[in-house]
Amino acid sequence: MPTAVSTTARARAVLVLTSVAIAIVAAEGITRLIGLQPRFGQRLFVRGVASRVVDGVPMWAPPRPRYDAEDLRRAAADRDGFKIVALGDSILYGVSLAKEDTYLEQARGVLAGRTKRSIDILNLAVPGYNTMQEAVAYKEIENQIQPNLVIVHYWGDDTHQYRVVGGYVVDIGNVSEEGGRLVVRAIPLPSRLNDLLLVHSRLYDMLNHVVVAMTHVNLPEDWTLVSRPLADLQERAQRAGGRLLVLASPELNDATPKPVEDLDQVQQFAASRGIEVVDVTQWVAGLSSKTIALDGCHFNAVGHRIIGAHLADYLLQHDLKE
Repeated sequence: MPTAVSTTARARAVLVLTSVAIAIVAAEGITRLIGLQPRFGQRLFVRGVASRVVDGVPMWAPPRPRYDAEDLRRAAADRDGFKIVALGDSILYGVSLAKEDTYLEQARGVLAGRTKRSIDILNLAVPGYNTMQEAVAYKEIENQIQPNLVIVHYWGDDTHQYRVVGGYVVDIGNVSEEGGRLVVRAIPLPSRLNDLLLVHSRLYDMLNHVVVAMTHVNLPEDWTLVSRPLADLQERAQRAGGRLLVLASPELNDATPKPVEDLDQVQQFAASRGIEVVDVTQWVAGLSSKTIALDGCHFNAVGHRIIGAHLADYLLQHDLKE
């Protein structure tokens, strides 16, 4: 027969567990209600649209892509137009800006009054993309268009690696190997339970990423994650009769723009293959970072307008001479 003490202890335990369960459910509801999202991971499903994995490379789409199927069809059909395919991340995409305010569209506007040739631009930029993903993005459309110029907007985090873990795209710097399987280096739960909670619990997702942030270990940068896809892009552009141009984005944390830290490495690799690199720092030289920047890497509308004007001048000098 259970004693009164043991019965009371069990009742208290049940009460505690019930309270904890209610608290977790409530916290989960609040997390979903206020729309908290993980800082370091990105779902494979963006607003209900399934992302894809191509040749082992995870791909996703922004809520508002900078081009659509009609843009691609129109550019492909323009036999005499100068065709530009641009690849990059959130810098080229122009976060917080309308499409017409991005530097590619600004350049198009300048060129409209300075050349008789039509200008077709496909901006394939997606926030968060690295160079490997950019190469895949071009590969997916290359059979439909023959660009005269392929632009890669380079930024210092293009060596970041991504893998699909538990239904999420995560930075490989935040994961570890466990029995040949990638697992998030965070809360020590069994792999299957971890994956299940990652997919279905926003609260666990947030807690998981807080732990990741506190224990983040940076892996050595693998430059081949940039050099290999750049070489591939150059070869594909040349087969289409075009060329590859790299625009190296500056650091915008200081009072004035500074060249990206690994610019020398980019230039040395590019020189070995005959790829031209433009240091965008030169296009914004002498300007205050506050005047042209949203933050340490993204340009505001003024910055995009200035870069667009310089890009138009560059194209008129190198590609659109009449």
